[in-house]
Amino acid sequence: MIGRVAAAARRGVQVRLFVPAKANNWACAAAQQFHHEALLDAGVRILGHPAMLHAKAFVADCEEVLAGTCNLDAWSLKRFFEIDLLVRSRALAARFDERFSTPAEAASTSGRAPTGTRERLKAAAFAAISPLL
Repeated sequence: MIGRVAAAARRGVQVRLFVPAKANNWACAAAQQFHHEALLDAGVRILGHPAMLHAKAFVADCEEVLAGTCNLDAWSLKRFFEIDLLVRSRALAARFDERFSTPAEAASTSGRAPTGTRERLKAAAFAAISPLL
């Protein structure tokens, strides 16, 4: 999934990824941060939101809105206990951007890749075991 998101950004797709600035699970946050450098290098805008964002939503081509509970991790994608809804509507996509994306971006800080040896090693270690988290 990370590779596909990065590839889209390299193709010129504008990709914004909202993540919690202070996650409620430090191990999962460390595993996630392992991928930040590659995503940022590809042109993905990572935004640290001040609140825990539990809902998952995607807007594609200003027309398709996918919203639901599916986490983008191996555990959630293989269990099939999640549900999403896909709606094709330019009006809904515009409303979603107006009511969520724009205010969320204004409240967020720029994401960053792990720095320093300790932070990088922690991110790499938890990324390696992330399917078990």
